[in-house]
Amino acid sequence: MLKAGIAGLKRGKVYVDCFREAGAEVTAFCATHEEVVRQAGEEFGVSNLYTQYEEFLKSDIDIVIVATPLPVHAEQSIAALRSGKHVLSEVPPVNSLEEGLALRKAVKETKKKFMLAQNTCYWDHIQAWKRMIDDDRIGKVIYAEAEYIADARASKLAAIRKGETTWRSNLPPIYYCTHSLGPLLYLMKDRCIRAQGFLTKGNFPPINTPADMEVGIFRTEKGAVIKILTGFTLARRPAFHYYSVYGTKGCLETNRGGEQEKTLAYFDDIPHLEGMASLPLSAGYTDMSAYGAIGETEHLLVKDFVEAIEQDKPVPIGVEEALSYGLPGICAHQSAMNDGEVVEIP
Repeated sequence: MLKAGIAGLKRGKVYVDCFREAGAEVTAFCATHEEVVRQAGEEFGVSNLYTQYEEFLKSDIDIVIVATPLPVHAEQSIAALRSGKHVLSEVPPVNSLEEGLALRKAVKETKKKFMLAQNTCYWDHIQAWKRMIDDDRIGKVIYAEAEYIADARASKLAAIRKGETTWRSNLPPIYYCTHSLGPLLYLMKDRCIRAQGFLTKGNFPPINTPADMEVGIFRTEKGAVIKILTGFTLARRPAFHYYSVYGTKGCLETNRGGEQEKTLAYFDDIPHLEGMASLPLSAGYTDMSAYGAIGETEHLLVKDFVEAIEQDKPVPIGVEEALSYGLPGICAHQSAMNDGEVVEIP
């Protein structure tokens, strides 16, 4: 039986039952604060507890789940791979272009499995859209867009009052494009090759983040155009994800946050259709929290990851897919910092 260890016990705790249901054991926890690790160990019956990541990697585990803050995702994933572990990493996969190259190299050299835990690719409506797109219901995809909007002003103000600076406060919003861009590229079977970005900032003092809202425009390898909007310092609630895909024979889009989730669709091949048809397709998650959309999708991606290890087959969202979901956001921010200068994506 495969043994898994989890680093990062906020978001990371969602994976305990997922791995157990997939037939693996969760035998080790790691977090910076001793009390956090102790409480999690008691809650889930895990006895191998660590506050030092290096010692955690020496434990008897086959898999490392990297659910720590973004700035250390790549560093910890690479260390785990080079210690002989398979890795399931939370999003985003890397924090710089250089980290992306180093992660790709580590996966290639170690020949261990690396999978990005991009749960949005497993959402119910994305899977339904994939079937429709694969069946040519909307034709060739020529344009797509997505948004990830969440008002995080309260948590940022709380940190300021405490005199703290969190990694989220220093995060360019478009770095978190993976939730939005990942499903679109998954549907389109495409990759971005060129980025242009713009941002707004400084509109909500005393909050001083790299950007309030940030938009990236991308040209893909197949010639399509994608627009991604992300924002975490803004005046809108509730938090929501929005997706839209235009093809040569029709289009698919979600409704915006605040009402019952559904898909709006238009198909050229339906005679006399004069408006968007409403389909009862939702994402399928059960809760939108500060640590992501929690639901059945995590169980599905963990099942795929464990099966890939056991059967020695490719993971669904490997290092190349992970970088294709993450690097465009980094390039879009570079562009935004240079007044929209076009940036080639490696």
